[in-house]
Amino acid sequence: MTKPVIIGIAGNQLTNDTTLINNLGIAYTPLNFVKGVCQAGGLPVMLPIQDSKHAKDYINAIDGLILAGGQDISPSYYGEEPILELGTTLPIRDAFEFSLLEEALKQNKPVFAICRGLQLVNVFLGGSLYQDIHKQTNSTIQHLQKTDPHYVAHSLSIEKDSLLHRIWQTETTYVNTFHHQAVKTLGSSLRATAFSPDGFIEAFEWENNSQYLLAVQWHPEILLQEHHEQSRALFEDFVKQCASH
Repeated sequence: MTKPVIIGIAGNQLTNDTTLINNLGIAYTPLNFVKGVCQAGGLPVMLPIQDSKHAKDYINAIDGLILAGGQDISPSYYGEEPILELGTTLPIRDAFEFSLLEEALKQNKPVFAICRGLQLVNVFLGGSLYQDIHKQTNSTIQHLQKTDPHYVAHSLSIEKDSLLHRIWQTETTYVNTFHHQAVKTLGSSLRATAFSPDGFIEAFEWENNSQYLLAVQWHPEILLQEHHEQSRALFEDFVKQCASH
């Protein structure tokens, strides 16, 4: 029997009161990530937020790690005070995901980081963020699209000799966009590989290919709702890399 390729999806949690389940907190991961992993042949498991001491055990148990979207990352991690436009943060999630990422890199396990996940990887490796694009930059395009999320919004330029170019075999495409923060300074050991029309980093990877790391600012898991073949290809390549690790 073939061993399943186990993909750990770093979970999120609702900490505010809810009437859904007797006012209890909820640990969750978006269903689109589950579907994306399953369609690519992987077996998804959620990694609920825990004390960082459990990170090694989690990473030992999986073949690859997905860092998903969600709250803003606390700017204290990159040496800044919070501005008025900063969104909700969840410090326990920041700390836990930093620990997961650290252990995944130590074990050289593949990492697929999406939206907040990209920003978290960048900050972990010493980079910084614009806390709010439209407050702190001169951007003239929407990065928080108003149309339905499963439709593409702005164009993307892709560097040759990159993971994205290898997977997609193109230098231009269109993606959706749901973020108000962006990479300001790129972290160490990273190579930017895709850019928005106004010059923001939309994807990066490990600079010398010794570590499989694909980080994207858009949401390919949502584009899967429209049978978006490029998004499917990203999940398939990631799961394939996890299987061969």
